[in-house]
Amino acid sequence: MKMFYLSQSFVRWLIAMLWVIVAIFPLWYTFSVVFSPAGVPVTQQFFPSSFFAGIEKVFAVLTQTNLNIVKASGVTLLYATLQVAGMILVTSLAAYEFALFDFPGKNFLFILALSSLMMPVAVTLIPLFQLVIKFQWLNTLQGLAVPGMASALALFIFRQFMETLPRELIDAAEIDGASHFGIYRMIILPLSGNAILTVTVWAFVTAWANYIWPLVVLTDPDMYTVSLVAAAQVGQRSWSTVDFAMATYLISAIPPILLYIFLQRYIIQGFSTTGLKG
Repeated sequence: MKMFYLSQSFVRWLIAMLWVIVAIFPLWYTFSVVFSPAGVPVTQQFFPSSFFAGIEKVFAVLTQTNLNIVKASGVTLLYATLQVAGMILVTSLAAYEFALFDFPGKNFLFILALSSLMMPVAVTLIPLFQLVIKFQWLNTLQGLAVPGMASALALFIFRQFMETLPRELIDAAEIDGASHFGIYRMIILPLSGNAILTVTVWAFVTAWANYIWPLVVLTDPDMYTVSLVAAAQVGQRSWSTVDFAMATYLISAIPPILLYIFLQRYIIQGFSTTGLKG
């Protein structure tokens, strides 16, 4: 029996290690290509071999005047921040209604919202693009950010978290004469810190790495996000020097990685709490 449990533990450990290797390999390979001499075939760059070569490539990318990664990072930061702030406001208000109030069609509407998670992104691109054109939002921050503010996953996270909050707090606030928005602002939001951080990190990383939507709504190179600049690096350079494009990808990956490292404890708590009810 003991050997059986040991074998089960080993299998679980092996599966976990394989998953970690698969998840980490792209980042490790990018790092290895960047910190290897230029011109070496990418199929031979599985381990970093030149620190100074990597610094030279990173410096070349940072100082490039055309399609500058620093400027693109600033645009992406503004876009991601605007989208995250709007998403938190919109989805937390909707979750407040779904979690704490009863109204006709409540469950149907919630399931309908969640069903959008199963819809391919390509299905919504044309309708959203037509709306952006109608509002004259091409090459603007609002054109980038607003369509992504309505998120079914963020709604689900907030709703599941709010259902765990003590109903007595809301009842006491209602007895004291607090309005619904007052309850949301003074009680619900302060208690939803873990859910807010979870949505913030997930939404920020998603917005930072988004490629398809910026490609659709941006035609001005001055408004390019980091994903478009990184892709353009591949298109502008030959495949023999693809390591410069890798340097762009490596630089663009630093902000979301740092954000996750510093907030990972709250993210885990937030996702754990969304699975509880009552």
